Amino acid sequence: MEYSSLDDTLPLSTELSIESSMPPSMDMFQEQANQRERVKKIIVLHRGQILRELILVFSEENIMENDFHFQVILPDGKLENAVDDGGVMRDILSEFWNDFYEQCTMGNGFKVPYLRHDFGKQEWESVGRIITFGWQKEKYLPVKLSPVLLEQAVLGFVVSDLVDSFLKYVSESERVIFESCRSDFEGVDQEELLEIMDIHNCRRLPTADNFEQILKEIAHQKLIQEPAFVIEQWNNTLAPLRSELKGIAAVYEELQPTSRKIMRSMTYPSTQNAQEKQMVKYVSAYLRESDTQHLSLFLRFCTGSDLFTGKSITVSFTQLQGFQRRPVAHTCGCYLELPVSYDHYPDFRNEMNKVLDSNVWVMDIV
Repeated sequence: MEYSSLDDTLPLSTELSIESSMPPSMDMFQEQANQRERVKKIIVLHRGQILRELILVFSEENIMENDFHFQVILPDGKLENAVDDGGVMRDILSEFWNDFYEQCTMGNGFKVPYLRHDFGKQEWESVGRIITFGWQKEKYLPVKLSPVLLEQAVLGFVVSDLVDSFLKYVSESERVIFESCRSDFEGVDQEELLEIMDIHNCRRLPTADNFEQILKEIAHQKLIQEPAFVIEQWNNTLAPLRSELKGIAAVYEELQPTSRKIMRSMTYPSTQNAQEKQMVKYVSAYLRESDTQHLSLFLRFCTGSDLFTGKSITVSFTQLQGFQRRPVAHTCGCYLELPVSYDHYPDFRNEMNKVLDSNVWVMDIV
């Protein structure tokens, strides 16, 4: 699908409010001129097409100077019934980066962009602006990108351990072989090792003495050299983040969702009856047993962001029953409504998982 224009991007004139009792001054006239220059826009995107459309929006060099908010069109052509008070923006960032990981990167735990024939200088600069926008507006970073990649792009040098990042980039089977080589080189299946080294274009025979050096060289090639063009395009666009992101690895750690972080962010009614107290226990049990993927889905369901950005989640209880019974989230205000009609914890867990695993993210609360 081609995107040659942004006809759905609607400019809104900015209203100026100046006290009539104040005498005119040059400062006032300058302020009026500055406000007129900042045009407020509605950016309309289409669910399922956000990757391409957001890149097109941020291809404008001065896009960050504008004041704008988002609206989303559903696949059936209807407008999502939501006001962008932060929740829609967070949800758009989450969808964009999930699609970006799938379509524009290689790697396992950590991802690295790969060069596509349909992505040139303009597209990669646009992605860099989206990184800057996400951090400045919502403290959102694409934490699945290898941290050494962003360190090189933001700071101009690598801080994190290259080999550790590389071991999270490769597949699980390759990681097991590489770690075994580091601890007991002679005990590794040499034929399998050579096959893996050939996949990574290694042209030297690995030995117990040179394996660590070869591993560092391959890590540098995969994480720094191969995405060098992308890093170059991101370098200028990410410049505003240099003072804030001197410790990217620490920021990554803060953004990673954990059950403890989420439980601490949740606020319940001060007074609760027996059913409501039981629901609080169900939620805590659910979060404790959830894997990282479901913790991310839970956060996105409640806040719009699949990362832990420090948002407080306010919980209330409802009396929904039967076919109407379901958890309901209001992402703009980070509210979660939970029915109290579950007889057993497995019933709640099953229903919560169905909601999260449906992967249907529709902002339907104004």
